[in-house]
Amino acid sequence: MVVQTHTVATDALATLGTIIDEFAGRDAIHLAVEPVIAAEKLYPGQHVGFVDGGVGTKGDHIGVVDPFLEGFVAPGQRFWLVVYPRTITSLRHVWEHPAFSGVSEPAVVTDKAHSEQWLRDFIARSDCPPYEMVITKAISNDSWSPEYLHFDGYDAHGDIPAEFWDHVEVVTGTKIDRSARAEYFSCSC
Repeated sequence: MVVQTHTVATDALATLGTIIDEFAGRDAIHLAVEPVIAAEKLYPGQHVGFVDGGVGTKGDHIGVVDPFLEGFVAPGQRFWLVVYPRTITSLRHVWEHPAFSGVSEPAVVTDKAHSEQWLRDFIARSDCPPYEMVITKAISNDSWSPEYLHFDGYDAHGDIPAEFWDHVEVVTGTKIDRSARAEYFSCSC
């Protein structure tokens, strides 16, 4: 009788991004992340690199948009860039990579003024009614569908990123239930 033995791969980082075999075992990994700014509309898991104005789909890709986001990233929004595995040159929870210079500083905690500015900027570049009307509707929870933030008599189209609702909560002090966080603007036009 011949007994075959196999080495169980327990280093998931060595095989992440590849098709694994039946001998791969449960593991945990570290991935390098960097807070960056979107230069264009981006989607979770999209391959990106540095471009003029931030991070976008052109140029040399160095990682992916946070694959755990529930919606798109609008131009000008900050998000986690997950750097490709096996490309960083050092990992100590503070890491180094040839495409980044220096050590990243922690992000500033979002405050009311920051959140209000984020909302005003987002609303100004979106196809929706003015700021006050959008905020009032956002906290009223009276749309015809929880999927849509609906406006009668006003043009309103497009996606609402999950981050929008976090900023609404900071500015208004109103907790918005996850089930009431619309994902799209809509209108009756």
